[in-house]
Amino acid sequence: MESNGDLLEFTPKELSCHTGDHVRLTFRHTGKYVSFEHNWALILPGSFDAITAAATAAGEARGWVPAGDPRMLAFTPMCGRGQVAMTEFTAPKAGDYPFICTFPGHAQSMWGVLHVLPATAGPTSAT
Repeated sequence: MESNGDLLEFTPKELSCHTGDHVRLTFRHTGKYVSFEHNWALILPGSFDAITAAATAAGEARGWVPAGDPRMLAFTPMCGRGQVAMTEFTAPKAGDYPFICTFPGHAQSMWGVLHVLPATAGPTSAT
């Protein structure tokens, strides 16, 4: 997962996993000119407006992250251009979950969707 250079976009805009998967997400800020910081935050569906307002209220001192908010399922810390950040989490129940950058004003164009699929039945073997 990375930012799309100096544009306010994620690449790719869609990810997928299975419910219960252990997910290790590495986020790369690939910008070369823009000095804004970015992060990756997985949020509950329907919480976009509340989370973006809470992130702005959290302010720069808290890294624009409303820490402890139960609508935030996982997030990376903010990182500057050329930096890398990581988060780990267990995939929630099946559904489509938005991910955003919580830096003020970025989420309106810097968003995507994590498709969480039902858990698999386990390893299968070919016959």
